Amino acid sequence: FKCFLPKKSVLKVKTTIFEDNTIGTNGRLMKYMSTHQKKYGQPTPLTHPHLLKFDEVNVGITRQEFVLRREKLVEKILKCGKITGRGLIILPSARKKYMVDHIPYFFRQDTDFRYLTGCLQPQSILAIEFTESYHNSYLLLRENTAYEEKWEGPRFGFSEAKEFFGVNEVLSANSFDEFLSKYGKENSKLNLWYDFMEVRDQETHDILLEFISSLGVAQSLHNINPLRETLHEMRSLKTRSEIDLMRKTCQIGAQSLKKTIQSSKNLNTELDYLATIDYHSRLAGANYLAYPPVVAAGNNANTIHYISACDTARSCDMMLMDAGCEYHGYSSDITRTWPVSGEFSANQKVLYDIVLECQENLIKSITPWETSITSLYKQMLKQLARSLQVAGIIKDIDEESAVRLVHLYCPHNVGHHLGMDVHDCATVNKHIPLVPGNIITVEPGLYLRHNHDRVPPEFRGLGLRIEDDI
Repeated sequence: FKCFLPKKSVLKVKTTIFEDNTIGTNGRLMKYMSTHQKKYGQPTPLTHPHLLKFDEVNVGITRQEFVLRREKLVEKILKCGKITGRGLIILPSARKKYMVDHIPYFFRQDTDFRYLTGCLQPQSILAIEFTESYHNSYLLLRENTAYEEKWEGPRFGFSEAKEFFGVNEVLSANSFDEFLSKYGKENSKLNLWYDFMEVRDQETHDILLEFISSLGVAQSLHNINPLRETLHEMRSLKTRSEIDLMRKTCQIGAQSLKKTIQSSKNLNTELDYLATIDYHSRLAGANYLAYPPVVAAGNNANTIHYISACDTARSCDMMLMDAGCEYHGYSSDITRTWPVSGEFSANQKVLYDIVLECQENLIKSITPWETSITSLYKQMLKQLARSLQVAGIIKDIDEESAVRLVHLYCPHNVGHHLGMDVHDCATVNKHIPLVPGNIITVEPGLYLRHNHDRVPPEFRGLGLRIEDDI
């Protein structure tokens, strides 16, 4: 699985009140709020009914699910028992970045922010104020000037954003310092959940630092707690709607890769292969590729993060392609290695069968509540060692030494969590057993470089990996 964000889409829609208070012909009850021009900074069921169903904020995810995520986050924080008085969660969005002058990089929302809000606008802030008895969510949004709107389209109006995202109140992002000051005056004991050690937005961070330094004698900052670890625990357990989105992004990624493999005889360079997988992914509904793909012919496959895609593909080569797509915020991550000519050589087939058998056995062995990514990794090393010894590629050493040698031939882990990010929920401990709702990759590989002098010469220069999303 790999994921990418949908392109930002902004529309002004003049709404009309129908006598039966329904939209179009679908008969779903959705009242129009007023007849004035409404501003939406991203697709909505009103503006993009071909994408979003009734009450969806993002494709496949309803407003209620986002509300429940925020409620669950507060519940998890309260259970940890680190709060005295009121708590405050602060989570900034991503900020638009520029290549040069007015030319922006493609904008991708911070995934933690998107997970809790569904909001795709840059320069926004989520604040959640809570106690054991209540919680309020505030969304602080930046307003466009008339000049900016002319170039980039509208952002959300505050009244539209409040209803669409299901928050208690929408404020101007320019008033963040005032919001903090008001919160500080109303509370003598402050508990803050914010990732101080991982600054996501410098401007938000600076305002928070100034607020903390301004606290008077009557105010005390009881705790400053990191937020990301708690959020990643939540995000690692996918809901049914998230699993459906993951199945979709994996289906698109798999079919696009299959079509690329079938086109091999008509492709001459690594860049040809990259363009083909990109084309088929987008044509099937993906927003974009989830990450710079590895498209590596021949010995290039032994550079694990090879993303240059500037070489030719010879008929005698194997092609390693690690590519996934993002479908409305959720990612696929798939790798296949195949012969450019359509037929493996004898030595290529030996290595391919070793890696394929290893991956199939690893997947079959996964037992919920028992298997962890770490235990899978140890199992992978042992199986690859045995298979390489049987094939005569590793010779005349004991099992423990063979495992150490395999670590040289496969220096990466067996897998990682997958979801909104390709390497999803990075703070989740890989020693923890996997449970229903987790989605991981399983990706054994072998990379036999030319300088691996303990490998028989006929196998040197061969590299391959097989990866699926489970």
